Amino acid sequence: KMSKSGDSAGADVPTKRKILSAVEYMRICQFINGYHGLAIDCEIELRNRFFQDVDPNALCCILQSEIQNKLKGQHWKQDQRAKKLLKTYEEQKNLYDNSLLIRMAVVECLNPVALCRLLLQEKYKFRHRSHVSRLLRHPHLIEDPRLAANVMQCTISDNQMGPITDLRRRIIGEEYELKLKTMATQAGIHFYDEHDLRRMGYDKTPDIKMILPFLYKGAVINWIESKANFGDTRGHMFNIQQQLQSYINRFGPGIIIYWFGYHEETPQLPDNNIGITVLADFPAKEDLVLMDLAKGETSAEDQANKEEPTRPPGEGADSEAACPSKEARKPS
Repeated sequence: KMSKSGDSAGADVPTKRKILSAVEYMRICQFINGYHGLAIDCEIELRNRFFQDVDPNALCCILQSEIQNKLKGQHWKQDQRAKKLLKTYEEQKNLYDNSLLIRMAVVECLNPVALCRLLLQEKYKFRHRSHVSRLLRHPHLIEDPRLAANVMQCTISDNQMGPITDLRRRIIGEEYELKLKTMATQAGIHFYDEHDLRRMGYDKTPDIKMILPFLYKGAVINWIESKANFGDTRGHMFNIQQQLQSYINRFGPGIIIYWFGYHEETPQLPDNNIGITVLADFPAKEDLVLMDLAKGETSAEDQANKEEPTRPPGEGADSEAACPSKEARKPS
């Protein structure tokens, strides 16, 4: 089942759905939580078999969120199991090639990289988490060659944790920030980016802050935040608390774009009433009204007199009084 992109600022392109109903979102979460196996295999099943009409990026983000929530609830249990898991590995490491840790991750319902972290910490008794992270990034530094091979196999088989996954997510985030800036420039919007704002002394900054606000469907917009993610209600509430609330306090109302879609209830949350607009794509040009910088210094009265030099006195006085000092325009 295919739909057309509604918020895209350009020609309608057939695309898979990324705004999900509560029922459909619940079905996806139930499938994830009931799946027995590696997360990377679960993602393949989600995308290619059971939810083919849903945007694959949305499915990937929902999977990530559900697994993170599950890991938070099991963290203390995993620490207690580390000694037993290491013993199991040592007893069976000669029975398999480089796939033992992968097999153990499936049996124990753990992410492969999370399992590696437990075993490396238990085996080498590191004082700092960063030491374990270093071995995950550079498995060849692990003294035991068989363990090193197992750890490398885990890092390339885990689509939720580890150095490869972290790099992929960072690249995707930067790609969509660049997409936001490109589309804003094409729409004729003038803005400061994060680097500009930090040079000006701001610490928490949106991805772009308008030099002059614009109107989106009649609402004043001062900033846009880009999220290469799916906007479920819990994640959106977290973003409000950690980021968006401070943007509102400093700059006024703005937009958050969840490029991979959102739960249908996310835009309707009462917490958005402070001035947050939720979208799944860049605003359509026909919904924008921008300030015209080229004519910004021309008063409405002067402009009106140029256009209607012979107008009788008193005519149109109300409209002049209501006209702003800077001319609004539709983006070309």
